[in-house]
Amino acid sequence: MSKKRNNYNFDFIEVIGFIYKWRKHLIIVTIAAALLSMIFSSSIFITPKYQSSATFYPGTTNSISTALFYSNKERGRDPLAFGDEETDEYFIQLLESGDLKGRIINKYNLMDHYHIKPDTKDKYTILYRKYDQNVSCKRTNYNSIEINVLDENPQMAADIANAVLTYVDTVKNEIQGRVAKQAFQIVERELVRKQIFIDSIKAALKEIGSKGMYNVQEQAQALTELQGKGTANQYTDKEKKTIGEYGGDYINLENQLIFETANMSDIRKKYEQSKVDVEAKLSNIFVVNYASPAEGKAYPIRSLIVLLSTLITFVTACIVLVIIEKYQQFKKSLANN
Repeated sequence: MSKKRNNYNFDFIEVIGFIYKWRKHLIIVTIAAALLSMIFSSSIFITPKYQSSATFYPGTTNSISTALFYSNKERGRDPLAFGDEETDEYFIQLLESGDLKGRIINKYNLMDHYHIKPDTKDKYTILYRKYDQNVSCKRTNYNSIEINVLDENPQMAADIANAVLTYVDTVKNEIQGRVAKQAFQIVERELVRKQIFIDSIKAALKEIGSKGMYNVQEQAQALTELQGKGTANQYTDKEKKTIGEYGGDYINLENQLIFETANMSDIRKKYEQSKVDVEAKLSNIFVVNYASPAEGKAYPIRSLIVLLSTLITFVTACIVLVIIEKYQQFKKSLANN
């Protein structure tokens, strides 16, 4: 153990001695590296970028009518509830969709803003790559979603972040709106079909009624009372014949009318709900904070660049000097032999 400690102390002394021996060279190289890194990390060579961030919680409501209008037997979903991890993933997919990116690109003319010439080969590939480099979104530890935008103009960075915030809500509403419209059209057609069918049942009952069959129970009860009193006549015989001939059809049609009318009520409720989903709009996001222009640049971090460049140069210079020194010792040993 003592031997290892002595070797360590010896090696450390050798390192200190090596650095002291080449101190002038190392100082010159290190200072030069620091100065050059300061120059090349300045705004002359690297355009500074400013970062703005916007944060929101996703909503959980997909159907407005289901969330707001439901019976006691149904369980409505709270339209004010924040989304969970799964909901966050849905929204991140929307934030990364080509539809949303295209809207931002067109709104702020990012092709020109990113200095991409119209005649550039693969200009759209370059444009979307730059967009992905400057605009990002991530889920936070609190299940909110953070939108970060880097740009040379601090106001533009804030505007883009807020626009992304707005468009993700718009895109989700439009997607749901298209499906809601299709659902509304299906329910509307079913409602019309059901109304036509009910009208046909009523017409059939009316036709039977024109033949003297208007209410089986009342007519049968009246007929029974007359027969019980022994006052049967030609009229009661005709009534009995009518009941026997049309009574069964009348009961079937009446029961069917009751059933279809109740079914019609359910369809009309669905119709009203789907109409609400088509016409009404409800925000899908809960904004925690809107983006504002940054006061200081986020990129590049000059202090970090200077520190790393200086440290790397110092270590590299030490390695080069060790190689030079060992080479000189090797040449000297060859000359002595």
